[in-house]
Amino acid sequence: MRPDHIVIHHSLTEDGTTVSWGAIRKYHLHKGWIDVGYHFGLELIGDHYEILMGRMQEQTGAHCREEGMNRRSLGICVVGNFDFAPPPDPALDQLAMLVKSLQGIWSIPIENVKRHTDFATYKSCPGKLFPWEGFISMLED
Repeated sequence: MRPDHIVIHHSLTEDGTTVSWGAIRKYHLHKGWIDVGYHFGLELIGDHYEILMGRMQEQTGAHCREEGMNRRSLGICVVGNFDFAPPPDPALDQLAMLVKSLQGIWSIPIENVKRHTDFATYKSCPGKLFPWEGFISMLED
């Protein structure tokens, strides 16, 4: 796979003091998938946000089937439910750092950084209160 898009998701689960990335992986494996569906995760662990590995970047994802995006994109899931509260600034900072790095590695233009809801309109990903325009402006710096 050679990704030409990055798709941003939220887990729709509460983030807290326990690591939820493992629970997401367990759930996806229970569904019969080969691994967690996303290529990366971002979660508050202790007192800081960490970038977590999912699938290898060259592997087809299982995060956005619409428009063939599983085969064309890298999926990043931020653990949290951003339908009820926006993500904290430190999470956005880490997410922007990860996305910018992946853009550089794979030559993905900013207009190909998308929300899951851009493809799956029945979803709210990455959340109704995710500050999308502000986040995109962070990628322009």
